[in-house]
Amino acid sequence: MSLTPENSSSGWPSFGEHFITPENSSSGWPSFGEHFTAAIILIYAKLLGGVTGWWTTTLPDFSKAEFLPSIIVPGALYYITPFRRWANAPHHKKISESIRQGLVSISGYPDQPERYTWKNLRSLFFTLIDQDESLKQKRSLAYANGAVWSSCADSTVIALIFFLVALAFYFIGLEEAFPAAMIFLIIVAVSIFGSIVCTKRQVEIAIEQLEIIGLKYRTSVEKRLNALDQ
Repeated sequence: MSLTPENSSSGWPSFGEHFITPENSSSGWPSFGEHFTAAIILIYAKLLGGVTGWWTTTLPDFSKAEFLPSIIVPGALYYITPFRRWANAPHHKKISESIRQGLVSISGYPDQPERYTWKNLRSLFFTLIDQDESLKQKRSLAYANGAVWSSCADSTVIALIFFLVALAFYFIGLEEAFPAAMIFLIIVAVSIFGSIVCTKRQVEIAIEQLEIIGLKYRTSVEKRLNALDQ
């Protein structure tokens, strides 16, 4: 299933879960996304310990991730926080607004952003994606790009947390924490750049889908906009 608006009144969780990221699937917890997030946490913790010399750790066997508390617990704790949503919010807004404007443009109607909102149009977009084979073919591209997109958001947040922790240690007099802080700051910058690149690609995929919708489903778009005008 792809692009379904069922899981959120705000539009973000369902858009992110079904269009952007493949991780929150029917397979349930624990899933790829949370395993990968936990791996990032453990790797960055090992990096902090290794650079400062404060501790040494051995990474767990990630092939057994579903059964390891050291994987499940960090991933679960991160999963219940809003950090990923906060990190992705500006990128998600850009993607959803591009789709919204594209749908209105297909109709040729003057845009009315207060009426033709993403919340009002997303169900149409999702439905058209799910019923057309040519549109479905784009889903694998969206999923692959979305997996990287979410990973970049996770890396940004987690690296930022480790940067602040290392910086705090440095300010209380532990000078060996400074190089670690700089490494995590570089990781934050690289991760943000990755999010920007993935967002651009996600918009491109959406535009390709909108081109197909414009060719085959203009009447459906006009019908939806007419209903909103009433």
